[in-house]
Amino acid sequence: MIVLIGLVAAGVIAFALWPRSRTSTATASGDSETYRVDLTTSPRSGPVKTSVQVKRHDSGPVQLNEVVIDAVMPAMGHAMPQVVATRQNDRFEAHGELFTMGGLWDVSLRLADETVTVQIPVTEGQG
Repeated sequence: MIVLIGLVAAGVIAFALWPRSRTSTATASGDSETYRVDLTTSPRSGPVKTSVQVKRHDSGPVQLNEVVIDAVMPAMGHAMPQVVATRQNDRFEAHGELFTMGGLWDVSLRLADETVTVQIPVTEGQG
């Protein structure tokens, strides 16, 4: 119980000290074995536009039609329904709700049989 309280307190402190976005978007990057991913979205609750840039490490063509996005907030036990980003020229775009409240969210991007997980600090309410 004491450990759980300590973890929750550490999460609250980390969120309070997390740098606040001065722009309306946040970008997070990550890698899988094959891909480099840059996710750009609005760090707020409510429906948002999300853009995903996917590049192969070997500079080959990206042979994907969609990227499946899962957002979870481990500190609160929240999970959102999946959002699917579809190919729009050189990137993937999705519209939908990723976050329900402020806090640190883990966003997993499923690229065929590989997954990249990034963290997005949600600091703004609905916009």
